[in-house]
Amino acid sequence: MPKDHAPTPVRGRAIWLGLILILANCYWTVYLEAIWYAWPTDAVPFSTVIVLVFVLSLVNAHLSKYRPALALNYGELITVYVMASLSSAIANWNMLAGAVPVAGHAYWFATPENDWRGLIWRHLPSWLTVSDPAVLRDYYGGDSTFFTLRHMAGWAPPILAWTVFSTALFGSMALLCVLLRKQWTERERLTFPVVQMPLQLMNARSGFFRSRLMWVGFALSATIVIVNAIHFYYPAAPHIPVKRQHIDHLFARKPWSAIAPIKISFYPFMIGLGFLMPLDLCFSAWVFYLLGKAQLVAITAAGVRLSGRYPYFREQSFGAVVAVCVVSVWVGRDHFREALRSVFVTRRADGLARADTGEAITYRTALIGIAVCFALLLAFCIRMGMSAWFAVPYLLIMYVLAVVITRVRAELGMPVHDFEGLEPRTTLLTMTGTARAGAGNLTAVALLLWAETGDYNPHPMPHHLEGLHMMARAGGNRRRFLMAALLAVVVSSVLCFVASLDMYYDIGAITGRDAGVMTRWYGEAPYARLQAQLTHPTDPDVPAAAFMGFGAVVGFALMALRMRFIWWPFHTLGYILASSWAMYNLWTCVLISWALKLAIIRQGGLKAYHRAMPFFWGLILGDFVVGGALLGAAVIFDVRVYIFYL
Repeated sequence: MPKDHAPTPVRGRAIWLGLILILANCYWTVYLEAIWYAWPTDAVPFSTVIVLVFVLSLVNAHLSKYRPALALNYGELITVYVMASLSSAIANWNMLAGAVPVAGHAYWFATPENDWRGLIWRHLPSWLTVSDPAVLRDYYGGDSTFFTLRHMAGWAPPILAWTVFSTALFGSMALLCVLLRKQWTERERLTFPVVQMPLQLMNARSGFFRSRLMWVGFALSATIVIVNAIHFYYPAAPHIPVKRQHIDHLFARKPWSAIAPIKISFYPFMIGLGFLMPLDLCFSAWVFYLLGKAQLVAITAAGVRLSGRYPYFREQSFGAVVAVCVVSVWVGRDHFREALRSVFVTRRADGLARADTGEAITYRTALIGIAVCFALLLAFCIRMGMSAWFAVPYLLIMYVLAVVITRVRAELGMPVHDFEGLEPRTTLLTMTGTARAGAGNLTAVALLLWAETGDYNPHPMPHHLEGLHMMARAGGNRRRFLMAALLAVVVSSVLCFVASLDMYYDIGAITGRDAGVMTRWYGEAPYARLQAQLTHPTDPDVPAAAFMGFGAVVGFALMALRMRFIWWPFHTLGYILASSWAMYNLWTCVLISWALKLAIIRQGGLKAYHRAMPFFWGLILGDFVVGGALLGAAVIFDVRVYIFYL
């Protein structure tokens, strides 16, 4: 793999700086999402992290010129970037922060009408929940502080338990990335579009800040944010409509009304990121989305009534996810076979270098670590009340989704990958039914809502692989980097709880001083669903399971055609994303990016494409820096601001 720099060390001060930024970033992210309903973790790279790294890169450039001994090297900047990204990926309300509202909700909101006391309480593990009325009173009412002995003691068991779980889960995924890195980056040569701009931003030798075209793109997207921010405060001022808007009214008559809801959007950062995506994958994403809409129109025109989830788009997507995972393992079978062999053989008989030469850790260490973490997670789930027959496939599906999400980021570069409706609980309960699952399994998955909300946009695993890829480019110390990343997982898990509880003991979880979503969704939703499942058990959903199989067949067929015919334009990843929130809301951005990239390549070739890239980097950076600065002002000055995304 080509390197951007000579080998560079990762010194302790970079890790300390990363830990400081983790503290700031955890508080920033939690407050933004809970109070201002801004979701910086709903698209990658995270805007809050880009703001931090942008400022850090400018300061570092100044230090390199005047105080070079204090400046960070390329590998250290990457380490700080990934540590901050992991903190955002973990400490947000679509990940670990979602465990906070669920901990005490069933006890505080139990009433004679919902009968949660008799129906649910007996199934709740005391070490994962909070039942002390005094501890919960101040949490929900506010005007208090988390930092009292009683409050901290009341929350200590779930904080400790979930920190162990998240460390084992996300730590094992970091180790899994060690196994995947060489196969995906050096053999299959996946392009990692999402990190191309951050790499240029942090590379002092790239000439990023000297590119006029980059500043043109920056100025364009920054101007759009500023104009819309002025309109936000002064509605009479003009605005530039780039955010999501419905166009259902254009398709009011049947059968065209079947495509509703349909939205258009023109986010500059998304157009910039889409330009970096591979052309064929970009094409597949929007084509499969429109084919799905056409399918709905055709079904309606044929007189078939659309009811329930038919034609089961999400179930089709899950089947295709399994296909992608299986084919990825099959394509890399030689590499993975060598990795397994390394567990038992310490030295090759032919004298050649081992497959894990130059990796952050040996494959033996990675595989043993993964096995230990999986055993810990399995024991944790069983201790929660899951049956072993349910817990094993539940965790395996969680890992399959993580691998495919990481593949989406590494190969396609889609910055939004929610995978809603593909969660392990949804998939398993579709096949088993809630009656067969039983109360213990249903209660356990309710408590695990934070780990599988369906909004996998901030998933930590892709950041681990992207970090290893970037460190390979920088020639940095990968072992030191991996240790820093694992440290970031542990620290971010703890700070996620501290930041969330510090905020809610101050403002109150039900006082109306936050956006209201956290208690209502992450607290109410899992228990309301659990109540319905316990009182109205269901049988297996055979049609939905059949469409999972259909999706797997389509997924395998698309990948087989792609490997057989080099000209085949359709990719399984596009088929998977077709029914996602991302394509429902961002398909026009992907279409525009594809059209611009196609036109530039056809007119000027790859040389013109590479010359145009700085402009699109600027579109991303301008949106994130100016929009992110507004989000920073919201927290610092406690004011409402224009939110550039969502």
